[in-house]
Amino acid sequence: MSSFPDRSAYAGPVLDPRAAGRSFAARARFNGWIVLASWPREEVAALLPPELELVPNAQDDHPVAFILGKQTAGALFLGPFTVPTGANYHEFGMAVPFVRHRRGRYLHLFVPRMYATYFPAVWTGNVQYGFAKEMAKFERHGNIHVITAEDRTLLLHASFEATGEWCSGGGCTLPNFDAMRSAFVLPVIGCLNDRRLVSSYFDWDFREARVRPADGTVTIVAPLVAGSPARESDDLPSGTFEVDGMVWKLSWPGPCRF
Repeated sequence: MSSFPDRSAYAGPVLDPRAAGRSFAARARFNGWIVLASWPREEVAALLPPELELVPNAQDDHPVAFILGKQTAGALFLGPFTVPTGANYHEFGMAVPFVRHRRGRYLHLFVPRMYATYFPAVWTGNVQYGFAKEMAKFERHGNIHVITAEDRTLLLHASFEATGEWCSGGGCTLPNFDAMRSAFVLPVIGCLNDRRLVSSYFDWDFREARVRPADGTVTIVAPLVAGSPARESDDLPSGTFEVDGMVWKLSWPGPCRF
């Protein structure tokens, strides 16, 4: 796979937040990196719960994405009010776009694992959203980012290097940028502890953000899910974006519509 595919490459309709009856619950301002990569289809499929499958295409690989950075200026939406929480924490997530329920037709994005440094985000992410979040420690050494479990077991490390200048996120024309955005408007599936699937939505607003191209590598050391292999994931060509000041909203969770 030489580039990150647009969602038009995958057959299936998309259910937007309004049609699903969702409103947004919280927001934060994100600074960090978005890495687009691809893995062999069988390795990606092994990350999914039994009810889900990868949407077929003509490639031997399937796209995956990693998000690593800091969430700042956290706030909750309570009716017409925006209530600042003061939450500032580091977070990592892996996302698998273009999946569907085996008996369904809508395109979704699945989150197999997240790590964070803020317990309320971990608790809510698991109990309400099914994001398989774990508490972790984040350290940075120059361009190298290291994530360890609370007992200091190495989970993963990542490296990033800028390859271009900053541009306005609202008018960004970098390769793969629009394709990345089209993947992250898909309804997000999480798997609760009782195996129920729930869905929510991200809203990534780049209008006030800056974006610049980068090279990125994410090396998974500990299994993301039971039985998944350790592996090094280089980004696709033009497949990493450094982001400064993106507004990230998350909807209330609800039942999946397949």
